[in-house]
Amino acid sequence: MHRLIALLCAFAVLNSTAWSKAFNLQTDTFHFSNQTYFDYKVASNQEIIIARRKGKVPDYSRHCFQLCRGVLQFDKFAVFRPDLPQASEAEYQRLVRQISRIPTWSSGPKNKIVIPGYANLESFSSAHALTLQKNLGLWWPSYFRIGNWRIVFPVPRSGQARIAQWLQNELDNGRIRAVYITRFMPINHCLVVYHYDRQPNGDLVFLVCDSNQAKKIVHLTYRAADRSFYYDRTWYYKGGLVSVLALYVSPFF
Repeated sequence: MHRLIALLCAFAVLNSTAWSKAFNLQTDTFHFSNQTYFDYKVASNQEIIIARRKGKVPDYSRHCFQLCRGVLQFDKFAVFRPDLPQASEAEYQRLVRQISRIPTWSSGPKNKIVIPGYANLESFSSAHALTLQKNLGLWWPSYFRIGNWRIVFPVPRSGQARIAQWLQNELDNGRIRAVYITRFMPINHCLVVYHYDRQPNGDLVFLVCDSNQAKKIVHLTYRAADRSFYYDRTWYYKGGLVSVLALYVSPFF
């Protein structure tokens, strides 16, 4: 009897583990990056100068919202089946459009949408980059999202503390989340938060997926002492203080 109970417990653990796959930055994100509309250069004083590009704007620019949303949608609503034969290009286009139209805050379809012939989003987007880029959505509607207007309002430190706690709770429950980081002019960008580490002083170091830097480990740190978030220095931002807002959690935000 004891052996039977032990076997049942082991099966329950294995079954739970099978359905709670940890997010992997290298395999569960897009193979390609978003390209920026503006040109970013580091000045002699290490300040980053933002200017209009001279020449042609990259073909796939200004799509950080679409890539951020897409990572959430594929993680939540899709399942990859490398054991199945690959489909036609037209079928993959249909599947990408179907997934990209499901609101991220919804529970989605009863059954996850099957992507046949590939093991993960990395391999799928590597083989079908153009299909994804053309079917994940246009860039310009994201500029008119209702939630974007929040950047003009003050962000209280108590609100930042609540965001940090919310992210911690969501990650503890196995749910990756999107956030909008802003300093108004220097940076307006969105990220996918997929992991955190708590420091002895109470700080939380979140790991984020940055569509401008595919596959690179980037940090968004919450400092408990001043209840504020700080973003890593990147090639497009000098690093430092940012305001963090919840993203893709409702039709408005």
